[in-house]
Amino acid sequence: MKVYDNIGSLRLLSIKVILNDNNIIYEGMVEDAPEEIKKMKYSKIEIDSGTTFLYVYN
Repeated sequence: MKVYDNIGSLRLLSIKVILNDNNIIYEGMVEDAPEEIKKMKYSKIEIDSGTTFLYVYN
């Protein structure tokens, strides 16, 4: 699976981080996310109604 940049490289976005297509592990602004979330690299991105959905896999 292709892996893109880390979540912390994004700015001024309202995000939902979804782990393994099932669990929402973070919801809020990128700048307010915990450091461990910011360091994760996302593999898929979707945008819907002003929220950016970032999919991460382990």
